[in-house]
Amino acid sequence: MNRRFIYSLCAASLLLAGCDYNEENFPGYDEEYYPTNVANIVYTLTDADYEAIGGDVATNKYFSTDNMPDDYLPEWLGDTYYTADAGSSANLTYRFKTIYPHYQNIPYEILTEDDYTVIYGEGYNNATFLNASNVGRMYRILNAKYTEPQTDDLVMVEYEYSEDGVPSRGETIASWDFENLEEGDIESMDGGWTLSASGDTWQVKEYSNNKYLQFTANYAEAEAEAWLVTPGIAINETGLNLGWDVCVGYWNANCLSVLISTDFAGDVNTATWTDVTAQFNIPQEPTSGYGTMASAGVMSLDDYAGKTIYVAYHYVGNKQTPATTTYQIDNIMVANEIAAPVETETRFALYEYTGNGWYEFENSNHAICLSMADYEEIGGNPGKYYNFDDNAPAQAYMPQFLAKHAGYALDGDTCTVIFRQYDGGNQVGNEQYVYHAASNLWQYCDLIREETRPYGFNGTEWNYNPSVTIILEVGKNIAESSTFYQAIVDWVADNYPEYVTSYGNNDYYYGSSAYQNNFDFRVSAWQGQGTYPGMGSEELTALMWERLPQSFPHALEVLYPNAAPVEGMDVFYTIQFGIYDGAGTTTYTIQYKVVGQGQFEYVEGSLKAVE
Repeated sequence: MNRRFIYSLCAASLLLAGCDYNEENFPGYDEEYYPTNVANIVYTLTDADYEAIGGDVATNKYFSTDNMPDDYLPEWLGDTYYTADAGSSANLTYRFKTIYPHYQNIPYEILTEDDYTVIYGEGYNNATFLNASNVGRMYRILNAKYTEPQTDDLVMVEYEYSEDGVPSRGETIASWDFENLEEGDIESMDGGWTLSASGDTWQVKEYSNNKYLQFTANYAEAEAEAWLVTPGIAINETGLNLGWDVCVGYWNANCLSVLISTDFAGDVNTATWTDVTAQFNIPQEPTSGYGTMASAGVMSLDDYAGKTIYVAYHYVGNKQTPATTTYQIDNIMVANEIAAPVETETRFALYEYTGNGWYEFENSNHAICLSMADYEEIGGNPGKYYNFDDNAPAQAYMPQFLAKHAGYALDGDTCTVIFRQYDGGNQVGNEQYVYHAASNLWQYCDLIREETRPYGFNGTEWNYNPSVTIILEVGKNIAESSTFYQAIVDWVADNYPEYVTSYGNNDYYYGSSAYQNNFDFRVSAWQGQGTYPGMGSEELTALMWERLPQSFPHALEVLYPNAAPVEGMDVFYTIQFGIYDGAGTTTYTIQYKVVGQGQFEYVEGSLKAVE
């Protein structure tokens, strides 16, 4: 079946005879070349098409402001319709998700030691948390991180909190927290460290945004031995102490020793080692699962004043015994004051820049950011981990939550929910919900709608083309053509009813026929209505051609009320139609420029016969 309403200025131009127009709009146009495959494509993309496009479009199965159709569809058209000739057009229907930028791409910041230093200043050796007295000064940290914020900027901040914890002030001689290492097996470290292992390997692990080193014999076939030796640490004075943190998992034997050497030169077997394990409290539990990362205690280094020491962690285990306890080591430190560990909890909050500064985000009827208390109320895994994920999506919980917390709502009201989404790490997600009064329910709104966008092929590439070509096929019983001509006849019936035939589908004010789907320019037919008395044949024929350009806007305004100008380019509606003069039917084209929404202006000189 032929498509009779075809959207493309490119296709239209092939119908025009003027070489100037062709050369201007299609550089390199060859008048001797006649395309044989001018395709008029009307198509709706399928899931397979989105997958062929690839990237985020393949994953989401829609386009968005982050992945605009014009960035992908021209190439897809070229790959899919590679036999199409110049002048081909495509009307593609696809899914598009409207994204409101205010709540999109909100950064998720996890405070670092440098960030806490903004609050405490230099000289503290465990200042990695906020407390009740300074959490209100979060704005200082954000001012340091975002030097040129814009009004309405948002950022979610994760931080450690202790209600009454106070960091200790002291001079740190050496410290290592392993945060600069990549997760996975590790065989060496820069900066003077010595690592060795047999039976298994040292690993860098991360839990709750904290990295540490781990070793276990659990995966060895039999014996396993490992050494972790610090770089040399100069103990130039008395009053210095050694401290470190440890977490034990699946304890079944004491496998870890702590040793100090003053003559280590790279070979653990030739160095002299002093066993100082007894100076520390290394847990002998739990026998199942893992304990908590905590201080192993503090040891005075006064006996080593004036010397350079090397601290070694020596693991000896055996899968067969079994002796396979897992040890996690972190925060090795030498300082003149090592405070008792401060118990902290992870917190997070959303902050907004108002133009006057950073303030904690205030919920409203239109936008809610979930707090830790909200997750706890929701329960399940969200209440345990304070986030949503693919297994526990927000959509499963939000309708019920909003029913209790969104306040009074009218039908059609919307509320955006901002939350933590886990996908290998926490990030900020948001979803919009709409209230339906009839069901008294909040429902998820995916903001995905179908759009149709026109493209044209210039012989080299496909491009967005908002212009439209309408082909009014001549002949009886062609619904698309009849609809167009009838719109003209209806206008005449409303304004000059005496020119409309008794059948109601022809007029002789313009000559429009919704029966034959053409313009009837027979002088005898026009005179047969008795409406042009005394007008000669030549005069009446001239009137027909004078009125013809005035006729089409009456149909265009009715059938294309949403046609609108596009910034940066002209939008044309080109119409191909037939005129019957008694001897035969001649095909013509005529063109109109869109000058306002639903407003069309005749392009002078565009009325031409198709040769």
